[in-house]
Amino acid sequence: MDLRSMPLLFGLPEAEELTVLSAGHINSTFLAVCDGERYILQSLNRSVFRTPETVMDNISRIGAAFSDIPGISVPHFIACEGRNYAVSDGNLWRMYRYTDANADTAADAETAGRLFGSFIRIMDGRELSPVPVIDGFHDYDRYLAALRKKRGIDSGIMSKLDSLRGTINQVFASPLKKRIIHGDAKPANIIIGDTPTIIDLDTVMYGYAAIDYGDLVRSVCRGEKPDMQEVRDVTRGFAQGLDGLLTDEEVHSLYYGILWLTGELAVRYLTDSLSEVKYFRGKSSADCRARGEELLAQLDMFTAHEKELKEIINNSFSC
Repeated sequence: MDLRSMPLLFGLPEAEELTVLSAGHINSTFLAVCDGERYILQSLNRSVFRTPETVMDNISRIGAAFSDIPGISVPHFIACEGRNYAVSDGNLWRMYRYTDANADTAADAETAGRLFGSFIRIMDGRELSPVPVIDGFHDYDRYLAALRKKRGIDSGIMSKLDSLRGTINQVFASPLKKRIIHGDAKPANIIIGDTPTIIDLDTVMYGYAAIDYGDLVRSVCRGEKPDMQEVRDVTRGFAQGLDGLLTDEEVHSLYYGILWLTGELAVRYLTDSLSEVKYFRGKSSADCRARGEELLAQLDMFTAHEKELKEIINNSFSC
């Protein structure tokens, strides 16, 4: 089916304009203009999401949880024959109305922390599909094993990454509680409008609250040393959004979530630097190696500032 005709499946006019949006790493995304109105048209990548129907089932459940929550929203996908997606030529497609109010303005650290903390709290007690959307996503052991098979990384780096593996397995052992988390928590996944909207819900899964927290801190801290004010802001917001939901053990794990997500992303980029077929589309091997090395330096930075980061966490969650 011609891409311009795809909106017809959702009861919309044929697209008079269709522009490729290339910001994401995974899915094929377009800005479609239909009768003067703008929409996001997207096809889910079946090589990443083996059962994209599961993704959309989860999104339906998330939409139900957020349907009557003031001050925070998630995208509303346009229906096609009673479902929130359409299937054409074996591909799953979805559409939602484009929101451009302050779309180029990233959420500040405290707002991002508060909204992602609120996400975990709002989804508490809900259920997702029992089928995982991505097998092994945020499985550090799995990513590290894949990198080891490449046999192209300095032994000192591998030793550091192996040490992190031991720390993760020790801290995140049973019975530490798993919750429904966003799975890709960063300010860029919030659209600031009349009502802030959390987007990119494809990776919502069962996991540790520290995963979302760690990804948030990693994403707001750039440079040779962590911006402690940004860390304070994002941590304060995260605690406010959770509103006392986490146990003491979960609060203790938050610092290690920073190390986990930084190290995990470093491993994934280093693996891509040695792979012909890459997860991070549009990146060269040199790009991936450079990004992996940046993340390793960031991991060292977070390790060196352990005391300060733990103090910020404890202060924010003891208020």
